[in-house]
Amino acid sequence: MSFAEKRRHPRLAIYSAALAINGADGYLSDVRDLSQGGACIGRPKNWPEKPIDVCRVFFIFDQETVIAIDARIVRSAPEELGLEFLPGQESRVESLLYESRFLDREAL
Repeated sequence: MSFAEKRRHPRLAIYSAALAINGADGYLSDVRDLSQGGACIGRPKNWPEKPIDVCRVFFIFDQETVIAIDARIVRSAPEELGLEFLPGQESRVESLLYESRFLDREAL
């Protein structure tokens, strides 16, 4: 059984902009993939050495479509960050997944 098959939620590979906010600091990044439970984003170049536990991530699809979701940092690798969406945001996550499907279709 592969690692991907053990995941609770299937991943949707997309490419989009993201802005992670922690306190008064913002970190521009890109989205690598999404699922109902979380996301993988590129690790920003100016990401602090001190571990960050939670942040608000703004997923930027275009000038009119920006969706903010609070997330916990569950994995920090040299090239990417693994995010788990915090509970109680189900409608925002559904909106995020809905909008991401349009990006996926445009790429085809």
